[in-house]
Amino acid sequence: MKIIEFVENFKNAKVQNTKINDHAVSDYLKKELEIKTYLPFRLKRQIVETVVNQNIEWVDGIKKNDAINQYISFVVAMIGAHTSLEFSDDPVEDYDILAESGLLPLIIAEFEPSYNECDVLLKLALAMELEDNNTNVLIGRFLNDLSQNIDDISEALKNQLGNRKISDILGDIFKKEDLAKLSGFLDKLK
Repeated sequence: MKIIEFVENFKNAKVQNTKINDHAVSDYLKKELEIKTYLPFRLKRQIVETVVNQNIEWVDGIKKNDAINQYISFVVAMIGAHTSLEFSDDPVEDYDILAESGLLPLIIAEFEPSYNECDVLLKLALAMELEDNNTNVLIGRFLNDLSQNIDDISEALKNQLGNRKISDILGDIFKKEDLAKLSGFLDKLK
């Protein structure tokens, strides 16, 4: 059932909790939405991985998470997996319709333990996905790249210079102390 249709039906049914039936809203939601209170673990993992993959992107060599879109994606995925509700092509608008009607928290409450477990799995999956962003890993990558570039430069210098003396190549450009330092540096590269 489409979300807009469900919200209209709920309003028209004028369902509310009373002293006679203090679970009227919950009973209505369970019946109309065919709520599943538990999802198999593999399905939970699949949903979580999909949500993470949809909301991670590389920006300047660092993984960034769009947490706002992640939240909407997660809520939509949870409601879609636990109920018979169908989201339109604009899930944000559907989210707003459910939230404005007050039904969003009531629907989630019907499968809250499963929702909470998936939320924990989402946080774990996100932490694993973003662990490459920690400072040690980034510095390590930088140093490895720098080391590789220095190795490439030194190899190119060796090929260009061959066995010639540096003083023959540089001539009078440097002082003797500079030539000694450069010579020592190049000797270390051998």
